[in-house]
Amino acid sequence: MIPTTNTAELLVLEAKPRREILLSALATGVFGVLALVFFLRDNDAGVLFLVFAASGPVYAFFFVETRAITLDRHAGRVVIARRGLRGRAEAVHPLDEGARAEVRRAGREGAAVPLDEAPGPGLFRAVLVQGDGGIVPLSETPVDWNEAAVVVRAIEAWRTA
Repeated sequence: MIPTTNTAELLVLEAKPRREILLSALATGVFGVLALVFFLRDNDAGVLFLVFAASGPVYAFFFVETRAITLDRHAGRVVIARRGLRGRAEAVHPLDEGARAEVRRAGREGAAVPLDEAPGPGLFRAVLVQGDGGIVPLSETPVDWNEAAVVVRAIEAWRTA
């Protein structure tokens, strides 16, 4: 996720799936051409490549989506949105003045991980810890360390500015 808007009142972080869309389209095109070549040679292996060609759009339908996190000081809210071929979803949470961002290890315990040390392999989640101790996950699914750390660093820099 990268910051697309960063003002004193508003921070917007977005993840646009350009690479996934490109790879999906490329796989569809390559396997579609291979299917056509095999069909033109009267070879039934074209059916297999036709099935492979359909995998790109199926992958895009189920897994490719744009994600955004919007923190608005003036409105006092956090909006977590996603948009894909299956539709849109949005969750709105209050933004406390004392809220802070943390990286937590995925799992039941969700132990906080310091930003100054890369903790090794595993799945992580950026969370917003409200002033009352409530936790708002900033993504639906766990991500790798780098993405979670980028989100937390951007939010903390915005929060303290």
